[in-house]
Amino acid sequence: MINLSPTQLADVAAWNIFIEWRAFDHIPLEGHISIKDLARAIDAEESLISRIATHLLATNKLRPGPRPGTVAHSRVSPVYRTAHPASPLCTVAVGNAMRPFAHWPSFFEAYGRREAPGPSHTPFSFAWGRPDLAPWEVKALHPSYARAFARSMRSREMVGGNTTVVGPDALYDLGWVGAEARARGHAEPLVVDVGGGLGQFVRDILADVKGIKPGQCVLQDRSEVIEESRRLMVGDGLEGVVMMEHDFHTEQPVKGALVYVLRRVLLDYSDSPAIGILRRFAEALPADNPKARVIIMEERLLETPAPHNSLVDLVMLNLGGKLRNEAMFRKIASAAGLKVVGYFVRERDSNCVVECARA
Repeated sequence: MINLSPTQLADVAAWNIFIEWRAFDHIPLEGHISIKDLARAIDAEESLISRIATHLLATNKLRPGPRPGTVAHSRVSPVYRTAHPASPLCTVAVGNAMRPFAHWPSFFEAYGRREAPGPSHTPFSFAWGRPDLAPWEVKALHPSYARAFARSMRSREMVGGNTTVVGPDALYDLGWVGAEARARGHAEPLVVDVGGGLGQFVRDILADVKGIKPGQCVLQDRSEVIEESRRLMVGDGLEGVVMMEHDFHTEQPVKGALVYVLRRVLLDYSDSPAIGILRRFAEALPADNPKARVIIMEERLLETPAPHNSLVDLVMLNLGGKLRNEAMFRKIASAAGLKVVGYFVRERDSNCVVECARA
Protein backbone atom coordinates (compact mmCIF):
# COMPACT_ATOMS: atom_id res chain seq x y z
CA MET A 1 0.00 0.00 0.00
CA ILE A 2 1.34 3.45 -0.95
CA ASN A 3 0.89 5.91 1.92
CA LEU A 4 1.87 9.00 -0.09
CA SER A 5 -1.10 9.86 -2.28
CA PRO A 6 -0.87 11.45 -5.74
CA THR A 7 -2.37 14.57 -4.16
CA GLN A 8 0.53 14.74 -1.68
CA LEU A 9 3.08 14.21 -4.46
CA ALA A 10 1.55 17.09 -6.39
CA ASP A 11 1.56 19.14 -3.20
CA VAL A 12 5.32 18.64 -2.80
CA ALA A 13 5.89 19.62 -6.42
CA ALA A 14 3.75 22.74 -6.04
CA TRP A 15 5.25 24.16 -2.84
CA ASN A 16 8.77 23.22 -3.93
CA ILE A 17 8.59 25.15 -7.19
CA PHE A 18 7.01 28.11 -5.39
CA ILE A 19 9.91 28.04 -2.92
CA GLU A 20 12.42 27.94 -5.77
CA TRP A 21 10.72 30.85 -7.52
CA ARG A 22 10.32 32.69 -4.20
CA ALA A 23 6.61 33.04 -4.80
CA PHE A 24 5.83 32.77 -1.09
CA ASP A 25 8.10 35.77 -0.45
CA HIS A 26 5.80 37.98 -2.52
CA ILE A 27 2.65 37.09 -0.60
CA PRO A 28 2.22 39.62 2.23
CA LEU A 29 2.32 38.16 5.72
CA GLU A 30 -0.69 40.33 6.44
CA GLY A 31 -3.03 40.78 3.53
CA HIS A 32 -3.21 39.16 0.11
CA ILE A 33 -1.97 39.35 -3.48
CA SER A 34 -3.66 38.75 -6.81
CA ILE A 35 -2.55 35.83 -8.95
CA LYS A 36 -1.83 38.35 -11.70
CA ASP A 37 0.51 40.40 -9.50
CA LEU A 38 2.16 37.27 -8.11
CA ALA A 39 2.86 35.98 -11.63
CA ARG A 40 4.29 39.37 -12.61
CA ALA A 41 6.49 39.44 -9.48
CA ILE A 42 8.16 36.13 -10.32
CA ASP A 43 8.17 36.63 -14.11
CA ALA A 44 5.84 33.73 -14.83
CA GLU A 45 2.77 33.07 -16.95
CA GLU A 46 -0.40 33.96 -15.05
CA SER A 47 -2.28 30.81 -16.09
CA LEU A 48 0.59 28.62 -14.84
CA ILE A 49 0.72 30.33 -11.45
CA SER A 50 -3.06 30.11 -11.19
CA ARG A 51 -2.98 26.32 -11.67
CA ILE A 52 -0.20 25.78 -9.12
CA ALA A 53 -1.80 28.14 -6.61
CA THR A 54 -5.15 26.39 -7.06
CA HIS A 55 -3.63 23.13 -5.86
CA LEU A 56 -2.01 24.87 -2.88
CA LEU A 57 -5.41 26.35 -2.05
CA ALA A 58 -6.99 22.92 -2.33
CA THR A 59 -4.49 21.43 0.13
CA ASN A 60 -4.70 24.41 2.51
CA LYS A 61 -1.11 25.47 1.93
CA LEU A 62 -2.55 28.85 0.91
CA ARG A 63 -5.79 30.62 1.83
CA PRO A 64 -8.11 32.35 -0.62
CA GLY A 65 -7.98 36.12 -0.50
CA PRO A 66 -11.04 38.36 -0.07
CA ARG A 67 -11.74 38.47 -3.82
CA PRO A 68 -11.60 35.85 -6.58
CA GLY A 69 -8.14 35.49 -8.06
CA THR A 70 -6.33 36.45 -4.85
CA VAL A 71 -4.37 34.37 -2.34
CA ALA A 72 -3.09 34.85 1.20
CA HIS A 73 -0.79 32.99 3.53
CA SER A 74 -2.16 30.06 5.50
CA ARG A 75 -1.01 29.03 8.95
CA VAL A 76 1.65 26.83 7.29
CA SER A 77 2.89 28.74 4.26
CA PRO A 78 5.11 31.36 5.99
CA VAL A 79 7.47 28.44 6.66
CA TYR A 80 8.16 28.40 2.91
CA ARG A 81 9.38 32.01 2.79
CA THR A 82 13.10 32.31 2.07
CA ALA A 83 13.84 34.02 5.38
CA HIS A 84 12.26 31.28 7.49
CA PRO A 85 14.81 28.86 9.04
CA ALA A 86 12.75 25.82 7.98
CA SER A 87 12.50 26.82 4.32
CA PRO A 88 15.88 25.32 3.28
CA LEU A 89 14.95 22.07 5.04
CA CYS A 90 12.01 21.79 2.65
CA THR A 91 14.22 22.51 -0.36
CA VAL A 92 16.81 19.93 0.68
CA ALA A 93 14.13 17.31 1.38
CA VAL A 94 13.20 17.50 -2.29
CA GLY A 95 16.73 17.84 -3.66
CA ASN A 96 18.31 15.09 -1.57
CA ALA A 97 15.34 12.73 -1.38
CA MET A 98 12.37 13.14 -3.72
CA ARG A 99 14.35 14.08 -6.83
CA PRO A 100 16.80 11.14 -6.59
CA PHE A 101 14.01 8.73 -5.58
CA ALA A 102 12.19 9.56 -8.82
CA HIS A 103 15.33 8.62 -10.77
CA TRP A 104 15.92 5.27 -9.09
CA PRO A 105 14.59 3.12 -11.99
CA SER A 106 16.87 4.71 -14.58
CA PHE A 107 19.81 4.93 -12.14
CA PHE A 108 19.78 1.23 -11.26
CA GLU A 109 19.20 0.33 -14.90
CA ALA A 110 22.34 2.28 -15.81
CA TYR A 111 24.63 1.16 -12.96
CA GLY A 112 23.22 -2.15 -11.79
CA ARG A 113 21.26 -3.14 -8.73
CA ARG A 114 23.92 -2.27 -6.18
CA GLU A 115 24.92 0.52 -3.80
CA ALA A 116 27.13 3.31 -5.09
CA PRO A 117 30.67 2.15 -4.23
CA GLY A 118 32.17 5.62 -3.88
CA PRO A 119 31.35 9.31 -3.72
CA SER A 120 30.53 9.64 -7.43
CA HIS A 121 27.87 7.89 -9.52
CA THR A 122 25.27 8.22 -6.79
CA PRO A 123 21.49 8.53 -7.26
CA PHE A 124 21.79 12.19 -6.18
CA SER A 125 24.45 13.03 -8.77
CA PHE A 126 22.59 11.06 -11.43
CA ALA A 127 19.33 12.90 -10.71
CA TRP A 128 21.09 16.26 -10.95
CA GLY A 129 22.62 15.39 -14.32
CA ARG A 130 26.26 14.94 -13.27
CA PRO A 131 26.76 11.28 -12.29
CA ASP A 132 30.53 11.64 -12.63
CA LEU A 133 30.70 14.04 -9.66
CA ALA A 134 30.38 13.59 -5.91
CA PRO A 135 27.29 15.18 -4.31
CA TRP A 136 29.22 18.12 -2.85
CA GLU A 137 30.72 18.82 -6.29
CA VAL A 138 27.25 18.79 -7.83
CA LYS A 139 26.01 21.23 -5.19
CA ALA A 140 28.90 23.56 -6.02
CA LEU A 141 27.50 23.79 -9.57
CA HIS A 142 24.15 24.96 -8.18
CA PRO A 143 24.92 27.90 -5.85
CA SER A 144 21.32 28.51 -4.81
CA TYR A 145 20.91 24.88 -3.77
CA ALA A 146 24.31 24.90 -2.07
CA ARG A 147 23.21 27.94 -0.05
CA ALA A 148 19.95 26.23 0.85
CA PHE A 149 21.86 23.14 1.95
CA ALA A 150 24.24 25.21 4.10
CA ARG A 151 21.26 27.01 5.67
CA SER A 152 19.56 23.67 6.30
CA MET A 153 22.60 22.49 8.26
CA ARG A 154 22.42 25.60 10.42
CA SER A 155 18.69 25.06 10.87
CA ARG A 156 19.28 21.47 11.96
CA GLU A 157 21.71 22.69 14.60
CA MET A 158 19.16 25.23 15.83
CA VAL A 159 16.36 22.68 15.88
CA GLY A 160 18.59 20.09 17.54
CA GLY A 161 19.67 22.52 20.23
CA ASN A 162 22.64 21.96 22.46
CA THR A 163 24.23 18.54 22.90
CA THR A 164 24.51 17.35 26.49
CA VAL A 165 28.18 16.41 26.89
CA VAL A 166 28.55 15.82 30.64
CA GLY A 167 26.54 14.20 33.40
CA PRO A 168 23.93 11.43 33.53
CA ASP A 169 21.87 12.90 30.69
CA ALA A 170 24.80 12.72 28.25
CA LEU A 171 24.84 9.77 25.89
CA TYR A 172 28.62 9.93 26.20
CA ASP A 173 30.13 11.83 29.13
CA LEU A 174 33.10 13.95 28.07
CA GLY A 175 33.84 15.07 31.62
CA TRP A 176 36.88 12.79 31.65
CA VAL A 177 38.52 14.99 29.00
CA GLY A 178 38.34 18.01 31.29
CA ALA A 179 39.66 15.95 34.21
CA GLU A 180 42.55 14.74 32.06
CA ALA A 181 43.31 18.31 31.02
CA ARG A 182 43.39 19.51 34.60
CA ALA A 183 45.55 16.59 35.73
CA ARG A 184 48.08 16.87 32.93
CA GLY A 185 47.98 20.61 32.29
CA HIS A 186 47.94 20.02 28.56
CA ALA A 187 48.83 23.03 26.43
CA GLU A 188 48.56 21.20 23.11
CA PRO A 189 45.21 20.58 21.39
CA LEU A 190 42.93 18.34 23.41
CA VAL A 191 39.82 18.16 21.23
CA VAL A 192 39.77 18.19 17.42
CA ASP A 193 36.27 18.45 15.94
CA VAL A 194 36.67 17.22 12.37
CA GLY A 195 34.00 18.28 9.90
CA GLY A 196 32.59 20.27 12.81
CA GLY A 197 30.53 22.71 10.75
CA LEU A 198 29.89 26.01 12.48
CA GLY A 199 31.22 24.79 15.80
CA GLN A 200 28.04 24.07 17.77
CA PHE A 201 29.56 20.99 19.40
CA VAL A 202 32.75 22.85 20.35
CA ARG A 203 30.57 25.54 21.96
CA ASP A 204 28.82 22.87 23.99
CA ILE A 205 32.15 21.42 25.15
CA LEU A 206 33.55 24.80 26.18
CA ALA A 207 30.34 25.71 27.99
CA ASP A 208 29.98 22.47 29.96
CA VAL A 209 33.31 20.63 30.26
CA LYS A 210 35.40 22.20 33.00
CA GLY A 211 39.12 22.45 32.42
CA ILE A 212 39.15 22.81 28.63
CA LYS A 213 40.28 26.14 27.21
CA PRO A 214 39.30 27.51 23.78
CA GLY A 215 42.90 27.34 22.52
CA GLN A 216 42.91 23.60 23.20
CA CYS A 217 40.04 23.02 20.77
CA VAL A 218 40.45 22.77 17.00
CA LEU A 219 37.53 23.16 14.59
CA GLN A 220 38.18 21.69 11.13
CA ASP A 221 36.02 21.83 8.02
CA ARG A 222 36.02 22.92 4.38
CA SER A 223 37.30 26.39 3.61
CA GLU A 224 33.88 27.97 3.00
CA VAL A 225 32.54 26.55 6.28
CA ILE A 226 35.53 27.77 8.27
CA GLU A 227 35.19 31.19 6.67
CA GLU A 228 31.58 31.34 7.87
CA SER A 229 32.61 30.14 11.34
CA ARG A 230 35.22 32.89 11.60
CA ARG A 231 32.61 35.43 10.60
CA LEU A 232 30.23 34.22 13.28
CA MET A 233 32.66 33.52 16.10
CA VAL A 234 32.79 37.00 17.66
CA GLY A 235 30.48 36.86 20.65
CA ASP A 236 29.39 33.36 19.65
CA GLY A 237 31.37 31.27 22.13
CA LEU A 238 34.18 30.35 19.75
CA GLU A 239 36.68 33.10 20.53
CA GLY A 240 40.13 31.57 20.86
CA VAL A 241 39.22 28.28 19.18
CA VAL A 242 41.74 27.22 16.52
CA MET A 243 39.96 27.17 13.16
CA MET A 244 41.54 25.14 10.42
CA GLU A 245 40.65 24.35 6.83
CA HIS A 246 40.98 20.61 6.36
CA ASP A 247 39.85 17.83 4.06
CA PHE A 248 39.36 14.78 6.27
CA HIS A 249 40.23 12.48 3.37
CA THR A 250 43.81 13.72 3.66
CA GLU A 251 46.43 13.37 6.40
CA GLN A 252 45.32 14.79 9.75
CA PRO A 253 47.58 17.82 10.43
CA VAL A 254 46.96 17.84 14.20
CA LYS A 255 48.84 14.89 15.68
CA GLY A 256 48.62 13.53 19.20
CA ALA A 257 45.37 15.11 20.41
CA LEU A 258 43.51 13.49 23.26
CA VAL A 259 40.16 13.31 21.45
CA TYR A 260 39.20 13.44 17.78
CA VAL A 261 35.48 13.95 17.24
CA LEU A 262 33.73 12.88 14.06
CA ARG A 263 30.09 13.95 14.21
CA ARG A 264 27.51 13.25 11.51
CA VAL A 265 30.18 12.54 8.91
CA LEU A 266 30.54 8.81 8.26
CA LEU A 267 26.88 8.40 7.29
CA ASP A 268 27.70 10.41 4.16
CA TYR A 269 30.08 7.71 2.90
CA SER A 270 30.11 4.09 1.82
CA ASP A 271 32.48 1.71 3.58
CA SER A 272 35.63 2.24 1.52
CA PRO A 273 35.89 6.04 1.92
CA ALA A 274 34.66 5.78 5.53
CA ILE A 275 37.53 3.41 6.32
CA GLY A 276 39.92 5.85 4.67
CA ILE A 277 38.65 8.69 6.87
CA LEU A 278 39.02 6.61 10.03
CA ARG A 279 42.50 5.50 9.02
CA ARG A 280 43.62 9.15 9.12
CA PHE A 281 42.55 9.25 12.78
CA ALA A 282 44.32 6.00 13.59
CA GLU A 283 47.51 7.51 12.18
CA ALA A 284 47.08 10.71 14.21
CA LEU A 285 46.35 9.12 17.60
CA PRO A 286 49.36 9.33 19.97
CA ALA A 287 51.13 6.00 20.38
CA ASP A 288 52.17 6.89 23.94
CA ASN A 289 48.72 7.72 25.33
CA PRO A 290 46.31 4.77 25.68
CA LYS A 291 43.57 7.17 26.81
CA ALA A 292 43.42 8.95 23.44
CA ARG A 293 40.17 8.36 21.61
CA VAL A 294 38.30 8.79 18.35
CA ILE A 295 34.67 9.60 19.19
CA ILE A 296 32.15 8.92 16.43
CA MET A 297 28.70 10.49 16.88
CA GLU A 298 26.14 9.37 14.33
CA GLU A 299 22.59 8.39 13.68
CA ARG A 300 22.60 4.60 13.76
CA LEU A 301 20.64 2.01 11.86
CA LEU A 302 18.09 0.67 14.33
CA GLU A 303 17.91 -3.09 14.76
CA THR A 304 14.11 -2.89 14.69
CA PRO A 305 13.09 -0.98 11.55
CA ALA A 306 11.39 2.38 12.08
CA PRO A 307 9.99 4.54 9.26
CA HIS A 308 11.97 7.73 9.86
CA ASN A 309 15.21 5.84 10.51
CA SER A 310 14.89 3.78 7.33
CA LEU A 311 13.98 6.95 5.39
CA VAL A 312 17.22 8.58 6.53
CA ASP A 313 19.13 5.49 5.42
CA LEU A 314 17.57 5.64 1.95
CA VAL A 315 18.33 9.35 1.65
CA MET A 316 21.93 8.52 2.55
CA LEU A 317 21.86 5.85 -0.17
CA ASN A 318 21.03 8.68 -2.59
CA LEU A 319 24.14 10.53 -1.42
CA GLY A 320 26.44 7.51 -1.48
CA GLY A 321 26.35 6.94 2.28
CA LYS A 322 24.57 4.73 4.79
CA LEU A 323 23.46 4.39 8.37
CA ARG A 324 25.29 1.70 10.35
CA ASN A 325 24.59 -0.57 13.29
CA GLU A 326 27.12 -1.70 15.88
CA ALA A 327 28.48 -4.57 13.79
CA MET A 328 28.99 -2.26 10.81
CA PHE A 329 30.85 0.31 12.93
CA ARG A 330 33.09 -2.38 14.37
CA LYS A 331 33.88 -3.68 10.90
CA ILE A 332 35.00 -0.34 9.44
CA ALA A 333 36.87 0.66 12.62
CA SER A 334 38.85 -2.58 12.58
CA ALA A 335 39.68 -2.16 8.90
CA ALA A 336 41.04 1.33 9.68
CA GLY A 337 43.37 0.21 12.48
CA LEU A 338 41.05 1.13 15.36
CA LYS A 339 39.21 -0.90 17.95
CA VAL A 340 35.79 -0.10 19.36
CA VAL A 341 36.06 0.16 23.15
CA GLY A 342 32.59 1.55 23.78
CA TYR A 343 29.23 1.68 22.01
CA PHE A 344 26.63 3.94 23.60
CA VAL A 345 22.93 3.97 22.68
CA ARG A 346 19.54 4.46 24.26
CA GLU A 347 16.45 2.41 23.59
CA ARG A 348 14.24 3.86 20.86
CA ASP A 349 16.83 6.56 20.15
CA SER A 350 18.65 6.45 16.82
CA ASN A 351 21.69 8.40 18.06
CA CYS A 352 24.83 6.53 19.00
CA VAL A 353 28.38 7.22 20.15
CA VAL A 354 31.18 4.89 19.09
CA GLU A 355 34.34 5.18 21.21
CA CYS A 356 37.50 4.00 19.46
CA ALA A 357 41.16 3.58 20.43
CA ARG A 358 44.26 2.49 18.56
CA ALA A 359 44.10 -1.20 17.72
